[in-house]
Amino acid sequence: MIELKHVSKRFTGANEVEAVRDANITIADGEIFGIIGFSGAGKSTLVRCINLLERPTSGQVIINGQDLTSLKEKQLRLARRKIGMIFQHFNLMKSRTVFSNVAYPLRGSGLSSQARKEKVTRLLQLVGLEEKATAYPSQLSGGQKQRVAIARALANDPGVLLCDEATSALDPQTTQDILRLLRQLNQDLGITIVLITHEMAVVKEICSRVAVMEKGVVVEQGDIYSLFSNPQHPVTQNFISTTENMDKLDDMLAGDPASLGIRQGDIVAKLEFTGESAGEALVSQLSREYSIDISIIFGNVEMLAGKPLGKLVVILRGDAQMLQSALNCIRENNVRLEVLRNV
Repeated sequence: MIELKHVSKRFTGANEVEAVRDANITIADGEIFGIIGFSGAGKSTLVRCINLLERPTSGQVIINGQDLTSLKEKQLRLARRKIGMIFQHFNLMKSRTVFSNVAYPLRGSGLSSQARKEKVTRLLQLVGLEEKATAYPSQLSGGQKQRVAIARALANDPGVLLCDEATSALDPQTTQDILRLLRQLNQDLGITIVLITHEMAVVKEICSRVAVMEKGVVVEQGDIYSLFSNPQHPVTQNFISTTENMDKLDDMLAGDPASLGIRQGDIVAKLEFTGESAGEALVSQLSREYSIDISIIFGNVEMLAGKPLGKLVVILRGDAQMLQSALNCIRENNVRLEVLRNV
């Protein structure tokens, strides 16, 4: 559905900025694809290049087989109708009702007033806001405003929906509600969704694949399970650590390990279980076979793309030789092992 070929975007002026550099991304029809990066990574510029709100300095943007960068302005306006977009701050017209906001993209569509009314009503039902048709944006909550923005973005039956930090202004519960709505729209309408965010938890919740950006460059991309179970780039690793609170544990290990009950001779290790290994009773097995004590000081098991992914940080205590044998056993069981501290 979407193919970006060597897309770059350079802003010229007093301080020249290369916001996007040689981006190559392919997004399948009906996929929910995430683009993630810290502030200033270039992700919002990249998504605006997809519908040519920002025209790339170089490269091609191909949507459903059509190269948008080769189109003249009138052709481009027509092509954009099939690319919906929602934003962090909703961009609703304050002086118009909810109904009028959703109906606005249909002006000049050739639909009769009755057909427009029926379509807007159907879209408001789709996002669960039919009872708010006569309300104004100032009378809505943040989540309701974003639902109106989603309905408006769907007015022209787009094949692609671009979401630029669409949940960043929302509280956690409302974020979950909007993500559930986007997933439902993806399933019911088959619409391709591109989600721009700086929150790895959002990507983990809804996306099947993700691209990670840093300083305008796509540094890593792949399916969500592979990225979480085996991140290659330091930026990806940093993002994942923000969803696990591992940074707090690292601070405690560096500052006051005794507060975690760590003694001389102990080994602190991080174990990562993937696939079938996530269901193995490895901790109790190690304790029995090697006569060592194992304390869990951090643990997390979750399902990603229908597969389990588990992480434990443990303190291993016992005879030094037995500890080394236990570490070897961990490695032999296809569990990723990282020794965090060997006291």
